[in-house]
Amino acid sequence: GKDIDGVDTFNKIFILSAIAFRAKINPDNIYYEGIRNISKLDIEYARELGYTVKLLALARSTGTDLDVRVHPALIPKRHTLANIGGAYNGILVRGGDFGDLTFSGLGAGALPAGSMIVSDIVEIIKNYDNHHNQYNCFEKRKIKDFNQTYSPYYLRIRVKDRPGVLAEIAGIFARKKVSFLSVIQKGEAGEVADIVFLTHQAKEGNVREALKEVARLECVEKICSTIRVVEI
Repeated sequence: GKDIDGVDTFNKIFILSAIAFRAKINPDNIYYEGIRNISKLDIEYARELGYTVKLLALARSTGTDLDVRVHPALIPKRHTLANIGGAYNGILVRGGDFGDLTFSGLGAGALPAGSMIVSDIVEIIKNYDNHHNQYNCFEKRKIKDFNQTYSPYYLRIRVKDRPGVLAEIAGIFARKKVSFLSVIQKGEAGEVADIVFLTHQAKEGNVREALKEVARLECVEKICSTIRVVEI
């Protein structure tokens, strides 16, 4: 559905970004990815590492550009957003003068959704001219190329359990300027094993290039998961 594939979250962050930054932006340039491929294993491994997996929409000003994206993310278990679940949505607003403000409320269900829609319709009818004039004052802002963004990464790669595998994988990442914070082998010794990597900050494009090369290695069975880490 639209929730699982990140479409609803994409629509929300598009509207919020336009309002927050008073910006006219092209939605076609916003990267979005849902949680359809997140497995129970990744949720368990993330918990062991001190994180929770959440579908996260992020929008921030990076000078002239806006970094706007939607994707699953590992966020620290201690953070307020990590503890928002069920039908509730959470929003963190960070400002230079006021610090962090966190809001949460029901984001799903017939009555909450219906109430918000009716409220918006009434607001538009009452203040159409004002809102229209405000939008005309918005400035065009460019969305930052997603391949040029930086994040730490959680990677789970299934490999043939034999000597030298880690060195082969690490060599490819090193050539692409991606370094590891931690490396953990999961599962019992046998024919195949999962290796979980946490990287330092790395460029999205570099990580993608490295993973393409790693996937072609004879010793690699599968790239199971690629999840960005957001240290809120």
